[in-house]
Amino acid sequence: MELDPHTLQQILLRIRQQMRCPQCGKQVPVDFSSIRVVGENAMLLQLKCDTCNAFIVLHASLQGIEKLGARAFEADGRKNASSSLQLSDDEMTMLRQALDQSGGSFEHLFRKYGVEQSAGTDAA
Repeated sequence: MELDPHTLQQILLRIRQQMRCPQCGKQVPVDFSSIRVVGENAMLLQLKCDTCNAFIVLHASLQGIEKLGARAFEADGRKNASSSLQLSDDEMTMLRQALDQSGGSFEHLFRKYGVEQSAGTDAA
């Protein structure tokens, strides 16, 4: 099952609100690093009580997750703008064709379409 970060955060918040240590009864910290396995209908977490140092294995059912606002990812839904080009398939095809026509050189491509380097050319 693919979960978007918001839905995963909502699941962890609900677990954190309800989870108590079975040995001492204190609230147990729950965070992203607690998740060990995510299956189609369930999630397995390994928790540790800060009070009594008890280790807890929690099997959390993911039934009803659609009510938390989980939505299917769109084709471009997982683009990372900081590390990838934001180009559609058509734009990528056009860029490849333009590079082929320019012999694979961005410099020739920029000259052909009127983008000139101004840095360093103004100094006399």
